[in-house]
Amino acid sequence: MTTAPRYNFPPGSEVSLLHRPMVVTGTTDVGYSMVCLEDGVETVVTFARLVEYLKLPGARIDAAPTATSDRPNLRLGGYTSVEALPNSQQRAQARFHAAMCEATDIYVALQQEKDAAYKASGRALNKDHARAFIAQQMTLLLGESVRTNPLRGGGKTTGWILYKGRTIMDYYNRFKALQEDEGISGVGSEGGGVREALAPLWHDRGNRKPRLCPRLRELMTEAWERIGLDTKKPGVSNVLDLLQTLIHQENEVRTLNDLPELIVPAAKSLARHRDMLLTPTELMIATEGMRETKRKRGRGSTDVRALMIGELCGMDEQKFSMVAAAKLKGFWHTLSQDEKDAYEAADKYIRKRLHILILVDVASRMPLAWIIAENPNAEATLALLRMATRDKTREERRYGCMNEAARGCGIHFLRNDNGTGLRNVPVIKALMGMGTINGITRTYSPKDRAHDERLFGTLESRFFKVMAGYTGRRPGDIPGYDAIKNGVVDVELLYGMLTRYLVDEYPFERNYGVGMGGRRPRDVYDAINAARGQVRMSDPNTRRIHLGWEASTTPTDDGVRVFEGIWFNSDRLQHARETNRFKGKVKVFVDPDDLKFATVLMPGEPDPIEVHLQMTVFADMTLGEVLQLMAEYRREEPEVTEIYHDCLMAVKMRRFEDISSIGVEHELPRSYTTVEECKAMAKVVFAGARMARSRTLAGTTAPDAITSLGKDATAFKIGAGATVIDGVANAEPAAPFDDPGSHSAETGSEERLASPVDTDNAAAPAGKAPAVQKPAKLARPTNIKELK
Repeated sequence: MTTAPRYNFPPGSEVSLLHRPMVVTGTTDVGYSMVCLEDGVETVVTFARLVEYLKLPGARIDAAPTATSDRPNLRLGGYTSVEALPNSQQRAQARFHAAMCEATDIYVALQQEKDAAYKASGRALNKDHARAFIAQQMTLLLGESVRTNPLRGGGKTTGWILYKGRTIMDYYNRFKALQEDEGISGVGSEGGGVREALAPLWHDRGNRKPRLCPRLRELMTEAWERIGLDTKKPGVSNVLDLLQTLIHQENEVRTLNDLPELIVPAAKSLARHRDMLLTPTELMIATEGMRETKRKRGRGSTDVRALMIGELCGMDEQKFSMVAAAKLKGFWHTLSQDEKDAYEAADKYIRKRLHILILVDVASRMPLAWIIAENPNAEATLALLRMATRDKTREERRYGCMNEAARGCGIHFLRNDNGTGLRNVPVIKALMGMGTINGITRTYSPKDRAHDERLFGTLESRFFKVMAGYTGRRPGDIPGYDAIKNGVVDVELLYGMLTRYLVDEYPFERNYGVGMGGRRPRDVYDAINAARGQVRMSDPNTRRIHLGWEASTTPTDDGVRVFEGIWFNSDRLQHARETNRFKGKVKVFVDPDDLKFATVLMPGEPDPIEVHLQMTVFADMTLGEVLQLMAEYRREEPEVTEIYHDCLMAVKMRRFEDISSIGVEHELPRSYTTVEECKAMAKVVFAGARMARSRTLAGTTAPDAITSLGKDATAFKIGAGATVIDGVANAEPAAPFDDPGSHSAETGSEERLASPVDTDNAAAPAGKAPAVQKPAKLARPTNIKELK
């Protein structure tokens, strides 16, 4: 018998079915009335068909926001969660403020227990003992050091510094006002959060007005289009040169029209304008071409294409509900006697009492989820919430159930006791994010949760009491029975029996509780579902964010890789990387029971990003099964590993020997050198190597001393005539000049310069060499300043 759940969708809720965006306009007797946003066609989707549609890829539910559900988005400027804010310090500050308000609330409650007239104020919270208590509690809540005052002697303080009393009171008043408005501790019925209300709005700081006029941006765009987007890959400086000419032409026209001139922007502004026009991939296409862009930025495939027999095996890895023994079914006979003796000795320490967590619907008494845990903790409770809000077809098929379990639905109000596994920070955070009202009942008051306790009593009396390894209701209840010795039930078998009991037996037994009247829970469930429906399911992204497993990874062109080998990707993720130019790590949230989709929170991206599983080999497996499968792939016997290693080394050695023999047989020249040969060649290369220093030849003047007017100058410009002096070189070699430094300014100045040869009478008869005249000596000029 199949029952189609009927979800309460308020009018205006957006639903995407088969990649078609639709809006719910109402509910009829047979289904939901919806209008397509693309073509405006109104259709009716039956209750059963909607359940099947929601299982398909691309299905999405976006319920219409209420008066209080969209407060975090409005305050944060469109960001869904604090984790999506672009500034990491801003996110840390939000956690700091939330912890400070929680610690202050604890302090105020303790003071009111001592004095009922106590009232919190800035002055009261500024006292040393109050601030010290708040800082101590914040250290426990945050897991980071919180100090009341900075360290003495200067220097940078590690950790947080607590605010003064007035600032603490300001945030605490905002915290209390949120509680009064929403009716519970810090969260509304639609998911408003404390951290979102206390987060600083740093992302709204700064001047958002453009500083460059539109005409200048048009010229910048023209410069980039003319030469910037070229396969020659010109630089920003080249584009800036062209932009200067364009601005100069524009300023000539603007000057004639009495308009202010445009300024030339900086190269950084020009590069930012290019980044506004094009994404990195588009720029690479323009500068490097399509082929190179596909090679560098192409979206590769990470799917396993070769499917084989046994590749899609299922293995359930759940927490134990009772005592587990080392004698696992199918393995005990394969062990040696020594191994059996070792396991028998270890059984005394392995066997212990385990716990069962169950979430039941009070209206129909139908169990919504059941988890077997080694110890009640936050992880087990979150797994319980995930099971309650999802479909349980996997368990039905795996354990051979004859009927259907309760379908997944949302949780509007959840009550629990003060147990450490149920009331802890991760669970309360998850419930707040899911929009669930978390009701804490009194300690040692079973009447506050009679329906929950009754189910445990029935389960123990009718199921566990007849199982091998039953320990009794209390210590010493069955003194003649050794529960540890008889705890040999396989955990997998126990969980399968428990699932069949809660699906096939318990819902069809008469229940005489208040409001049941002897009816069977399954009949009550069907009647309520047909008459009043169920609480709508949460958005898949919201559910994964608050109930899923979190991983931090760096996105690449292939998507995000989590848990060392599971890939997720989507077009929207890649588009967000392109438009935001994001570099860093993102938060990835995965439902361990359904790996087909995951949610990514990228700093700077307001909305969650849904990514799809790329390795379809894992599509029908849970995360525990995937990790167990990978462990089985890598597991190997030590003896086999040693054999493989020896064979591998032998084959490699033979290959290198074959390579060496080929060179010897064919007398190939050696392509390598030894260490001794390298050292010998290095000595030859560097032996006796030195640089010869150049010096000025005797009788000449250095080029940089021709016009020098110092006392050791050897050449001067004389007169105002032409610089070129006609003359004939002496046939006989002139005597070398003395060292200029050895002559004084008074005695050696006449000998330093020689007069030019008189060329007026230099003509000689043909066939005869011209007479050589001795150069005349000129005196040093008396007034050097006139020669300049």
